Amino acid sequence: MACGGGIETWLQYVDGFNLRHFCLFELLDDERGVACLASYHRKLIEAAVAEGFGVINEGLHYRASRDWGRLIGYSREGLEEINIRGIEFYKSFAREYDSPETPMIVGGVIGPRGDAYNVGLTPDAAEAEDYHSEQILTFKKAGADLITALTFSAPDEAIGVARAARAAEMPIVISFFVARGGRLKGGETLEEAIARVDAATGAAPAYYMVNCTHPTEFEPGLTEGAWIRRLGGFMPNAVAMETLDLCKLGHLEDGDPEELGGQMANLAKRFPHVNVWGGCCGTDSRHIGQIARQVGKLRAEIAAQ
Repeated sequence: MACGGGIETWLQYVDGFNLRHFCLFELLDDERGVACLASYHRKLIEAAVAEGFGVINEGLHYRASRDWGRLIGYSREGLEEINIRGIEFYKSFAREYDSPETPMIVGGVIGPRGDAYNVGLTPDAAEAEDYHSEQILTFKKAGADLITALTFSAPDEAIGVARAARAAEMPIVISFFVARGGRLKGGETLEEAIARVDAATGAAPAYYMVNCTHPTEFEPGLTEGAWIRRLGGFMPNAVAMETLDLCKLGHLEDGDPEELGGQMANLAKRFPHVNVWGGCCGTDSRHIGQIARQVGKLRAEIAAQ
C-alpha cells in the first residue's frame, strides 16, 4: 500500500496557501483549495496505481481537532461537519480508483493535541483518550476504514488515542515522529515507545509507523529484535532537515525522488514484512511513484528467486 502525508508544505509553497496554524482542513471551504487538494491526491494515487500499489487515502484532517479548530474559529459542530466532509472527499477517490489489484482505503488522520516538534503540551493517557475520542467517533460516523495517528512524539498520548480507537471499535495505526538519532523527542527509543503503548493497550494498534523524518535520521532507531515486527510502514520526509526548519524555509525542499525511492527499497529488503510505503514533508507524486516503483521491483525480484 502507498500513502501520502506532509501535504501542508506542498500546499503552502507550491500552491501558495496561507495555512493558519497548519490547519489544512479549512481548504475544504475554499474552491481553489479543494481543486488543489484534489490535484495533489489524484496525482499521488495515479503514481501508486501505475506501479500496482493500492492507496490509503488520508491526510487533510491532521489538525481538525478541537483545540486547533478553535484557534481558527471552528465550533465543535463545524469541526464535525468538516471532518465528515473530508472523509467524503477521500471516498470519492476510493470509488473511482478501487480495484482488486489496487485497493483504496479511506483513513482519518489524527495529529497530536499540541505541537509534535516541540515537547510542550503532552496530555497524559486519560486526557488524550478523552480529547481524541471526539474526532475518532466522527470518523467512525463518517464511515472511515481506519484511523492513523501521525507524528506522535509522546507514548502517553499515543496510549490515549489507541484506547479511544479501541473503545470506538476502530482500527488504528500509530506513527511516531523519531528525531535525529532514532529516538523520540522525550528520549525514548522507538522500541521502548512501541513496547510501552502495546503493554498499556493490549497491543491495540494494528501496526506502527515512522513519519516526518528522513531515512538517514530514523534508521539508527531500527534496532534488531522481535519488536520490529510491529512496524508496518514508513513515511519519510524528502530531505534530512529539522522539520521546523522545513516549515519556515519559504520554499519547498523536495530532495531527489529517485534517491529516496532507493533508500526505501533498501528498507524493504531489510524489512520484508513492511507493507505501507509513503512520504511526508516535501514529497509528492514523484516521490511516491519512485518509492512504489523501486520497492515493487525489489519485491518482484525477491519473489522470483
